[in-house]
Amino acid sequence: MMGGLYYKPRSFLHTTTAITHVVIFQYKKNTSIAQKQTVSKAFLALSQNCLAPYDKPSFDSPGKPYIQSIIAGSNDSLEPPAKGYEHTYVVNFASPDHRDYYVGLDPNFADPAHSAFKELVGSLVEKVVVTDFTNGLWDDKGPEE
Repeated sequence: MMGGLYYKPRSFLHTTTAITHVVIFQYKKNTSIAQKQTVSKAFLALSQNCLAPYDKPSFDSPGKPYIQSIIAGSNDSLEPPAKGYEHTYVVNFASPDHRDYYVGLDPNFADPAHSAFKELVGSLVEKVVVTDFTNGLWDDKGPEE
């Protein structure tokens, strides 16, 4: 048992396993407060603007929002260093397929609302940290991996 969760091997991951997607922004020095607020509002709006495609069977409700939830806020950690990272967003998806559509690495399988958001934010951020995980899933990776 690790951190109160049982170790689950990678083979546990199924297409119906929930995925948590974490995004942390470090803005460019010249990004204004108003621009940061615009980014935050636009990111949170993705929960309603990202709609399930009609042609993918892994989505139960075509044309309806498919993001389960988004929570977000400014860094207020007392543990240094934040290294200039300011805003964190935590997005929950019902499955890896939903996350994959949202992320849009395959241009033929990409959410247009999220693609438009990436265009908006692209010129305002210096760095972005992204990590995804499945609750309770721990990979055994060695130094060579």
